[in-house]
Amino acid sequence: MKNVFFAIAVIAMFAIPLTHAAGAQKYSWHLSGAVMPVPPYGLSDIPGSATASKLIVNQPNGNVKVTITGAMGGLTPDTTYTVYLSSGYTPYTQITPISVVGTWKWLVLSTYEHDMVITNENPDGTFVGYGGYLAGCVATPPCIYTETITGQVTGSDITFTTTYDGTTYSFTATGTIALDGTMSGTSDLEWHTTAGAAILGSGSTSWPGLFTSTVQPFTFTTDGSGSGSWHINLRAADLGGAGSHTLSSVWINGGGATVLISDPFTVN
Repeated sequence: MKNVFFAIAVIAMFAIPLTHAAGAQKYSWHLSGAVMPVPPYGLSDIPGSATASKLIVNQPNGNVKVTITGAMGGLTPDTTYTVYLSSGYTPYTQITPISVVGTWKWLVLSTYEHDMVITNENPDGTFVGYGGYLAGCVATPPCIYTETITGQVTGSDITFTTTYDGTTYSFTATGTIALDGTMSGTSDLEWHTTAGAAILGSGSTSWPGLFTSTVQPFTFTTDGSGSGSWHINLRAADLGGAGSHTLSSVWINGGGATVLISDPFTVN
């Protein structure tokens, strides 16, 4: 296992208040896809690694102003990961309910494609709309069938019922809304959207860049059980000026993709 030690520097005070006498503060890790869903982060997320890994921050007395330690666990064994001490970003927050108002196409059993237009959504997540079969017929009638649609969004779950106008036939679809805004489900029949996207929450959707050019990315290597560690010491000279600086997060990359992103904290 390779441990990397850095002597870099910063005058620090954290968003979660610290004093020199205070003990180390632990900051949570999150799977990347839970923090920044689009573009599709999370493809390399490792379930359990966010709780098995610890980020420990301390403010000692002396020349070293801030120490940051990553005690990593639950990662892929015998693998080299890259650590990025990153600049500020706006955490991605997903609204509840997700807004699904808009024009959609959805495909059932990879064969039957329908139009769906969701016209109104209420604060409790219920919505109404209309549709038609074959797809495209709503914009360019006539439709073989016109449809009346009612549904409910709860978090990332969606249920809707489409009823063929003038008949007693109806179909209820249940599924989930993905991090890219598409919808899919299995319910009684497999279905997924082929056009349209839900309106998700707001926030950063790309890496915000390094906290400071003096703290370059570095690597550590896990052992046979998927554990590893790294440690950096920050000194005052690295900030390049007085004032408050947002050390938003520590990003852990493996296999060319982000795996973990930490909670933010601020240094002065």
